[in-house]
Amino acid sequence: MLTYLGVGAAVVGIGVGGAYFYFAQRSQAIKGILGAAAVVPQGAQVVMAFNTNPEPWNKLAQFGTPASQKLIGEGISKSPLSSLLVQSKTDYNRDVQPWLDGYVITALVPNPAQPQAPAATLVIAPTRDRVRSDLFLNKYREALTQQGARFTAKQYKNFTYYESPSRDPNNNLVTADIGGQYVAIATSGSLIQQAIDTYQNNSPSLAKKPVFAKIYGNPNTQVVDPLMQVYLDGDVALEFIGSQTNLNLNESAIAQSRRELDAITLTGGTQKEGLRFEISTYLKNDNSSPTANIDPKVLGLLPQETFLLISGVNLYQSWQSLVTQAKGNASSAQLIEQLRKAVKDGTKLDLDRDILQWMNGEFAIAAIPNNQGILANPGFGFVAIAQASDQNTAKSALEKIERVAQTSAGGLLPKGMEIKTSQIGDKSVTNWAVGNTNIAIRGNLDQNFVFWAMGDLANSFVPKPARTLADSRPFQIFTTGMPKANGGYFYFNMTNALAIGDRLLPPEIKSNPSYTQIRDVLDAINGISVTTTNIDTKTSRLDFLFTLKPTPGN
Repeated sequence: MLTYLGVGAAVVGIGVGGAYFYFAQRSQAIKGILGAAAVVPQGAQVVMAFNTNPEPWNKLAQFGTPASQKLIGEGISKSPLSSLLVQSKTDYNRDVQPWLDGYVITALVPNPAQPQAPAATLVIAPTRDRVRSDLFLNKYREALTQQGARFTAKQYKNFTYYESPSRDPNNNLVTADIGGQYVAIATSGSLIQQAIDTYQNNSPSLAKKPVFAKIYGNPNTQVVDPLMQVYLDGDVALEFIGSQTNLNLNESAIAQSRRELDAITLTGGTQKEGLRFEISTYLKNDNSSPTANIDPKVLGLLPQETFLLISGVNLYQSWQSLVTQAKGNASSAQLIEQLRKAVKDGTKLDLDRDILQWMNGEFAIAAIPNNQGILANPGFGFVAIAQASDQNTAKSALEKIERVAQTSAGGLLPKGMEIKTSQIGDKSVTNWAVGNTNIAIRGNLDQNFVFWAMGDLANSFVPKPARTLADSRPFQIFTTGMPKANGGYFYFNMTNALAIGDRLLPPEIKSNPSYTQIRDVLDAINGISVTTTNIDTKTSRLDFLFTLKPTPGN
């Protein structure tokens, strides 16, 4: 039985109904989020909106391997909505789909009279057929009454709603038809009354909240026909994310986010290549030092075989921002000082002045296949690249690191390591070598870039490769539609990485059932790319693209 009708799970389940049962839907035109938000009280702090148009969900069904789709199907069968429909003896196709219209919104709304109490849950589902939606509500209540619910009809401003207590003293189960335009289900009678006041324009709606109206009134999104959208008010955004991801966030960071954040949004949908997500951050005030969007040059320095790239702009500025933010946070400030001390003890260098200060251009860490020398066993190696505004400072820092590496050889580095110079094409490079075996190679590239690469990896990009990462077909596909001018990339060629992993992982790990399930999901992914972009002085966005394998037959 539901937790006396499973109030929390049941209500949220109704809200995600469109998401779980996309394969059977046949909805008319989408009315948009603002249409459903017109009856949501403006105090809503967490909002999840699901598209009930079947077309984008049908597109999602075109992706994935049989194994990954089986896992999804098993997850759907255990979902709160699936359980709710079974126990309430209702069927989505028969009892919900015929009247459901537009976006379904699930919102968490705090009680103004009890701000410290847990927020109540409100689901708003627009209806295009009042007769059918009333039949659903009647059948829903009748089935739950047979399981012990005690619904009582109540009046509020000429509106009738039905309320039943539950085993949870903090939640009731409440249903209402609002004006023949919306089906409402909530965990609080007072919240239904707020929704009625909002519907009658006697109380401000979420749709008219300035930041919400700005975001959804003129959407700045590249996701066509989103499947789902999430809105987090700045007052609760970081705390909510922490609670959902089990992150232990300190009060100082939460307080700072409340001061600075206006909202965070998530938008998800499909495109031809797979799944697309956007996470946007909206600040209350202008960002005083935004990172510039650039057309990354580092893509033209790496070979097309590169299967992992993490890049960005102005590492020094990012570090300074962290230092500034840490001033009001004792634990963060302590961590920064520990990093500084570790670098000082290990290299005799000042982290800020000697290493980071000259890193105000592009930087990148990349993984490239290679089976020569010390990389023969792993089959790949890493390279670090940084654009040096001050070549002399960069050269001095790297030479100091080399001297420390020589004197500390026998720890992480083998004994007998020597520093030698050699030529690769027209470039003079410095080798960290034991005998004739290179441990690492460093040197300079065009456009003021310096690099440090494991083993003989430098041979794959010095001199500049004939075909670069930017030219490669996988990179072009995996970044389709992503902003070309951005503040950095995360790029991962899953297919190539899994091939290396298959060779390196021991049989006992690969035979583990948990790994098998994870692998079923990973096998459905061709590649992942992420970019970070500053949209304006108050808005930044992370774009995610999961390029998926088509299901057999598509």
